[in-house]
Amino acid sequence: MNNTLLHWLLAAFAPIVWGSTYFVTQKWLPGADPVWVAAVRVGIPAVFMVWLVPLRVWREFGVRLLMMSALNITLFTSLLFYSISTLPGGVAATLVSTLPLQVIVLRFLMGKGAEPAHVIAALGGVAGVGMLLWRADAPLDVSGVTAALAAAFVMASGILLASQYSADIQPLQLTAAQISLGGVCLFVLAILSGHPFPEVTDEGVFAMLWMGPVGMGVAYWSWFRAMRSVPVHKLAFLGLLNPVVAVFGGVLLMEEVLSGGQVVAMVIILACILCAQLAGRRQAGTKSAA
Repeated sequence: MNNTLLHWLLAAFAPIVWGSTYFVTQKWLPGADPVWVAAVRVGIPAVFMVWLVPLRVWREFGVRLLMMSALNITLFTSLLFYSISTLPGGVAATLVSTLPLQVIVLRFLMGKGAEPAHVIAALGGVAGVGMLLWRADAPLDVSGVTAALAAAFVMASGILLASQYSADIQPLQLTAAQISLGGVCLFVLAILSGHPFPEVTDEGVFAMLWMGPVGMGVAYWSWFRAMRSVPVHKLAFLGLLNPVVAVFGGVLLMEEVLSGGQVVAMVIILACILCAQLAGRRQAGTKSAA
């Protein structure tokens, strides 16, 4: 298989798996405490992955790993599950879909220019996700809205940090270290919260196994592995696949009906993702020809 195609498949795999988080949580973990769900989701793969990180990596890159883990794992996961538990419908996913736009803004503040096509694609992606998922018939919880936007912000900050300061760390070690640190932090937060450990059904156990080892371990490894070859501002756009998968999962597993407007919204989202991936290539091709 062509290496370039493999990198893009790895990049797309993570948001596709993460998209299942919404309907898996709502179907098999309804009412579960979001703090404990986040802790268990990260803690399960952390138990197995901590052994993959050599002591040398901890000694040389411990501070970097702690910062990246705090952003990509601890804060993002906590804020995401809190927003899912407090906001109706797909509002949380719509707000988190501002990730590409926030990456563009942060890169601009860092002195890196933004292509107009990427800005348009980011705005179009948010609009498409809103058309796809927004079902807010009740007043929105301000704390939930803030948490969802903050989740996108910390993830944007985390992937930019990882893209700059993780070149000396192997992707598997980078993933294992972040998940291990995140698992410890989230369990401490869950215990300090004073909330009792939620009762989980048999289906809930399988849901946690899916969201933990696969959704955290494998998906995050593919994300950081793809980051070695896929530009970070383009990688962020693939996160828009997340809500598309969430809707398809609802149709397949929760007997939801897909409307014509949602089909149009999916086309808009996929067009924005494609536009973002091709924008830089066209510009590079023009410069080469010149």
